Amino acid sequence: MSTEEKETKIRLAFDRARKDIAVVQAKIECKREEMAVLEAEQNAGSSTTTPAIPPSDGVVLHNGKP
Repeated sequence: MSTEEKETKIRLAFDRARKDIAVVQAKIECKREEMAVLEAEQNAGSSTTTPAIPPSDGVVLHNGKP
């Protein structure tokens, strides 16, 4: 295999890696934006209403059935 072919393979590998990194960074940014929206919704909703599912207080209820 010639040096030129090796360099071409290396360039392609680096190009693929750059693309993969860009995709992961975009996904991270998207998740950060989603989290910010959810936090804003929770903050806006929690001040006016109670949550649909109350926080756990550690009590386990039994109904007599296994």
